[in-house]
Amino acid sequence: MKAKVLVLLLTVLAFSAFSQTKKEAYDAYNNAVSTYKQNPKGALDDLNKSLDICKQLGEDADEVRVAVEGLIPSVYFQQAMVSYKQKDLQGTLDNLEKAKETALQYENNSIVDRVDKTIPKLYNVMGNSKFKEDKFDEAIKNYSKAIAINPDYVDPYVGLTLSYEKMGNDDKMIETLNKTIEIAEKNNNAEVLSNTKIKAKAFYLKKADEAQKEKKYDEVVALLDDAIKYDEYDTDIYRLMAINYNRLERWEEGITAASKALELSKGTADQKAELYFLLATAYQNSNKVNEACEAYKNASYGAFKPNADYQIKQLKCQ
Repeated sequence: MKAKVLVLLLTVLAFSAFSQTKKEAYDAYNNAVSTYKQNPKGALDDLNKSLDICKQLGEDADEVRVAVEGLIPSVYFQQAMVSYKQKDLQGTLDNLEKAKETALQYENNSIVDRVDKTIPKLYNVMGNSKFKEDKFDEAIKNYSKAIAINPDYVDPYVGLTLSYEKMGNDDKMIETLNKTIEIAEKNNNAEVLSNTKIKAKAFYLKKADEAQKEKKYDEVVALLDDAIKYDEYDTDIYRLMAINYNRLERWEEGITAASKALELSKGTADQKAELYFLLATAYQNSNKVNEACEAYKNASYGAFKPNADYQIKQLKCQ
C-alpha cells in the first residue's frame, strides 16, 4: 500500500514539475509578446528562454515552440527599427539580416518580404551618409549592394551617378544616368526621370560648349546629338546643330536641323529669323535656290534683315 502511494506521489510531483516548466515557457513567451515593441532586446531574452525550455520538453511543448519561433523574426525586425532610430546603421543591418535568417528558418514569409524591401533602403541611406563625408568609394559600395538586392530601386542609381560625377568619372556617370532613366521609366517615377534627363542633357551641352570654344565642330555636333536624346523637343539644341553643321559644310544635315528647330519653335517671326537664315544658308549651298529664297524672305526680320535682303538680291529671288 505504501509503495502504491509513493508511486502516485512521485507521478503527481513529476506532473506538477512538468506543468510548472511548461507554464514558465508560456509565461516567457507571453511576456515577450507584450513587451517586444518597447523592449525587443529583453523580449529576445524571454523568447530564447522559452525556446530552451521547449527543447527540453520535446514534443509536449511543440505548441509553445511554434509560437516562439513565429515571433522571433518580428522581434529582430523591431530591434532593427530601434537601432535605426538610434542612428546605429550597422546595428540596424545586423538585426535585419538576423530577422531574415530566422524568418527563412521558421518560414515567416511576411518578415522575409519586409526585410527584402528594407535592406536596400538601408544600404542607400548608408551610401548617402558616406557620400556626405566625401567617401565616394564607400558610398558606391553601399549603393551597389542596394541595387544587387533590388535592381529596380531607383534611389541608389541616383547616388551612384552623383558619386561618379564627384570622382570625375564621366563614363561611369553617364552609364548610371542612363540606367537611372531606364529604372525611372519602368517605375513611372516622373520626378526622377525628368531630373535625370535634365542632368544628362546639361552634361552634354557643357561638353559641346567646351568643344565649340576649341572649334572642334565635329565633336560639337556629336555631343549635341547625344544631348538631344534626352530632350527631343529642345529647339535650341537643333539651332546649335544647324549652326555647326553649316560650319562643317554638312548642308543636308544643316537643313534637317534647322527645319526641326523651326518645326518646334513657337516664337515670333523676329525670333525665328535666325533659324530661317540658317536654313536658307544650307539651301543656298546645296544649290536649292527656290527654297533658299523662300527661307531668306522669312529671315528678313530684326538683326537678320540686312543680310537676308542682301542674299535675296544676290539670288534674284522673285
